[in-house]
Amino acid sequence: MHKNKINTQFGELSRREFIQTSATVAGVAAVAGSITLPFAVQAKTPAIMPDEVSEKISYSACLVNCGSRCPLKVHVKDGVISRISNETMYDDSTLGEHQIRPCLRGRSVRWKTYNPDRLKYPMVRVGKRGEGKFKKISWDEATTIIAEKLKYTIDKYGNDAIYYQYGSGSTGANLHGRAACKRLLSLTGGFLGDYGTYSYAQLMEITPYVYGSVEESYLSEIQNSDLVVMFGHNLAETRMSGGGQFYETLNALDKSKAKVIIIDPRRTDSVTTLGAEWIPIYPGTDAALVAALGYVMIEEQLTDEEFLKNYCVGWDESTLPASAPRNASYKDYILGNGPDGIAKTPEWASKLTGISVARIKQLAREIGNANRAWISQGWGLQRTENGEQACRSIMMLPLMSGNIGRAGTNTGLWGNSYAYPVAGFALPNPVKALIPTYMWSEAIVRGKELTAENGGIKGVDKLNNDIKFMWCYSSNVIGNQHGDLNKTHEILADESKCEFILVWDNHDTPSAKYADLLLPDVTTVETNDLINNSYASGAYHYLVRLQNAIEPLWENRPKL
Repeated sequence: MHKNKINTQFGELSRREFIQTSATVAGVAAVAGSITLPFAVQAKTPAIMPDEVSEKISYSACLVNCGSRCPLKVHVKDGVISRISNETMYDDSTLGEHQIRPCLRGRSVRWKTYNPDRLKYPMVRVGKRGEGKFKKISWDEATTIIAEKLKYTIDKYGNDAIYYQYGSGSTGANLHGRAACKRLLSLTGGFLGDYGTYSYAQLMEITPYVYGSVEESYLSEIQNSDLVVMFGHNLAETRMSGGGQFYETLNALDKSKAKVIIIDPRRTDSVTTLGAEWIPIYPGTDAALVAALGYVMIEEQLTDEEFLKNYCVGWDESTLPASAPRNASYKDYILGNGPDGIAKTPEWASKLTGISVARIKQLAREIGNANRAWISQGWGLQRTENGEQACRSIMMLPLMSGNIGRAGTNTGLWGNSYAYPVAGFALPNPVKALIPTYMWSEAIVRGKELTAENGGIKGVDKLNNDIKFMWCYSSNVIGNQHGDLNKTHEILADESKCEFILVWDNHDTPSAKYADLLLPDVTTVETNDLINNSYASGAYHYLVRLQNAIEPLWENRPKL
């Protein structure tokens, strides 16, 4: 079977045909009255079935944090959502625009809206913190508690004792989302903020040490590639919709017919849908593989020495700064001339990675001889101890082979996206102190000890306060993303440390049981707002107007 055919039950089906028949092609999205959209074009109205006459249709979007935000059609009968669909009246020929259609995540919004785990009314804690025991109260009582706790914290400790918890959940609205909460806190004098992300913190930290800044090519550049090598890059599962990078990659591969190689411990859906060769690898050994690839490329003169010596620092002895110790270059490390004295041969790497010596050598030759190789990595491999070194190693591959700065190449990172600019709703934060996203539990215990040097504090030299008030909106970090949850439970259970925790969400999450006050929130189909296309939609940039298809359920309220 041709390498660009999907080797599944669909038989000889091209990537483009697969996407079309999978209903992932759909419209550029919607801002009513401001942008002319494919699904707003005047056209012959299709016949309406009798059972659809009483049906109301509104537009919304899927905000599940996959990096795309696909438009949704929300069908309502008698005030209840009956189904979720995509735009079906138009195809890509309408205005020549790509029709953005959702995957199963977007189509599950109805289930999410009526999920029995939805929070229905404000509640206050009645048991020990972490037990999850609450009683129902009114909104007036809830807002009074918030006002009193904010005033108490500001008067006793200062605004920098209020921490707005990091979150990357299913809300990215510009008016009713986090921006509204941050606006309120800024108006009261500000709050302790954060920087970074749980998703790819080590990648963001190490990349400027390689390139000076975070730079990536668009995945559409694969249309100019003859080889694609992906380390743990699983677009088919993490970016599966028609609104972003997976669709962009499929289209690009249809044009280039490039060979795809995926290096991953698991045989992912991306291996199948991209028609890729799968090279299984032991978890955490990517840096060893790259070093061995470099060894073969050096031995067989496949490295781009002219580029490396003219544009790189630290490749070999001649490019090291004068202050660097001898044999501290990456080339010396690979050849065994460095401090460890170990040559990073394919034989050495094979024992660590589980990849055969022959395949390591072949892969090095494929990369070294490629005219335009696209090399990228996913975010999972950097979520380990010393994960930043794996990231940096993979970034060395395009540098060693000269596959950078030209059409069809990449920097070794994920792949770029363009987000349509939308004016924000939040105000400038008067408090300039920022903590790394992962350091909030430390800032509860010993915030006053944290400095720029020992805690990565930005904006100020050191923190003035421990965290005493946590505002957790659309953030399941406490009981989901944070590490060492047993230790976290111990910290939060001590009410003398963080004295008040507000959790505001639309579902009863694991983090909710730590709330002192628990507020219910609306979903995207219960509110009006405006959102853009987010961080992983590739070159497809668009806006979507959210319309409240139904009124807020139970006692839920929007932020404004």
